[in-house]
Amino acid sequence: MKEQPNSFHTKNRFRVDLVIMTFIALVSVVLVSLLDTGSLAEWIADHKQTKIDEIIFCGIGLLVVVGLFALRRSFSMSRFLERYNKAVELSPEISRVKEAQKRDLYAVGLSVAVSIVLVFCFDTDSIAEWIAQHKNSKIDETIVTGVILLAGLLFFSIRRWFELTEQVFRYDELHRKATKLNREITLLSELGESLQSCLSIEEAHHLIIGSAQVLFPGSSGAVCIMASSRDVVEIVATWGDSALGDSHFEPKDCLALRRGRLYRFDSEPASLSCVHLGDHRVSGSMCVPMMAHGEMIGLLFVSPGQDNASKPLATEQINSDERLARTLAEQSALAMANLNMRDALKAQSIRDPLTGLFNRRYMEESFDRELRHAERKQFKLGILMIDVDHFKNLNDTFGHEAGDAVLRSFGTLLKDFFRAEDIVCRYGGEEFTVILPETTLEAAIKRASALCVATKQLVVQHRREVLRPVTISIGVAILGEHGTTTASLLSAADSALYQAKEQGRDRVITADTRDGLMKPSAVHSV
Repeated sequence: MKEQPNSFHTKNRFRVDLVIMTFIALVSVVLVSLLDTGSLAEWIADHKQTKIDEIIFCGIGLLVVVGLFALRRSFSMSRFLERYNKAVELSPEISRVKEAQKRDLYAVGLSVAVSIVLVFCFDTDSIAEWIAQHKNSKIDETIVTGVILLAGLLFFSIRRWFELTEQVFRYDELHRKATKLNREITLLSELGESLQSCLSIEEAHHLIIGSAQVLFPGSSGAVCIMASSRDVVEIVATWGDSALGDSHFEPKDCLALRRGRLYRFDSEPASLSCVHLGDHRVSGSMCVPMMAHGEMIGLLFVSPGQDNASKPLATEQINSDERLARTLAEQSALAMANLNMRDALKAQSIRDPLTGLFNRRYMEESFDRELRHAERKQFKLGILMIDVDHFKNLNDTFGHEAGDAVLRSFGTLLKDFFRAEDIVCRYGGEEFTVILPETTLEAAIKRASALCVATKQLVVQHRREVLRPVTISIGVAILGEHGTTTASLLSAADSALYQAKEQGRDRVITADTRDGLMKPSAVHSV
């Protein structure tokens, strides 16, 4: 396994320090042999009444204590840094190191206090006299050299202690950044998975603004979607105190949309600002284009808020915010593009492309569902089978394009004429079917008769030419009275429609059951 650079440099410095310590020890041994401190020992013995001997010995003791603390702490931090290079989650270890540093500082302070007390309470006259009497045995030189060595060791240990402490703090900061980055990655990953499971654009908008509030605490912003016409951008979701006042704006009003990349503006007078913000110009705000599959989906706007705008941000924090905003915008745009594509495919599978009405497949699925609902709730359910009169003759006379124009206009009339809960479908060709939930026979006949009148008033133009008036024939059937299944109700309504066409068209006929057979009954001419 390749050794990490930090570990290598730490070991290298440790080896250098050991070499220096060994050299100091050798110099100390030489000094013991060459240095003569007899006069110093005699001077201390002569001035023992001035407490100089107690000060010296307590100072030596203090040097020993502080040196041991510093040496122990430097070794402890070296081992910690070695473990840190092999592990990732060491935040509790860092906390323990900091606590140990505090304890060591308390211990050093206590040692200083004890040394000061000993200066006044400890009597070392006999020790000073003994050293002066045995000065020929090099005991005084050994003590002086030991003090020098101890001072060097203390200097080395304290310097090493401070170096390792600074490195621990750097690692602690690195750990916090790594933890923040991992949290952001986890949140973005969860957001991606959640967006993929959304069933609607509105649900995706709710997830996006929720994630933005977590990724950018104290911020405000908005999610904006570009209309299919590509000439207007609409605000669909906001969080916080968003600075976007208008509910929509033009794409040219946003610098990010014009440039196709993130735009961040500050409070400098010379910097440009997006027109859609108006006078609400908050320093540090970002406009991030939302693009997917090479298409502009919309815009993500993030503002730090008025409280955070005055706080200066480091370049690293600015880069981190921009990276987060880009990633959030990319994931959001991709998810919304997929939802739009899914909705478009679904619409293609259930909609008739010419009229925009539901197709026969959707009608059959919905009919079964509405039948079960009506039976559970004991409601009536009506069905209208509609046919455009003389449609083949219209095609032969004016052409198929004119026939398509008639069908489109009639489809638009049907969508506007019936309720939102009614299911209007193109059954095939010039035939249409309408399912009327919670509708009685009388109400169904009334609606059908009104539709015949509205159809005759329909004006259809083709190539600047007004086509002849259009009439329709309608067959009506009701759940329970004319059948209890999809097949029986459709058959009853179709039979009534066939009878309406046989009797001259432009009329409404209801089905009836006599002797178990479906037969047309009431005729409602219009």
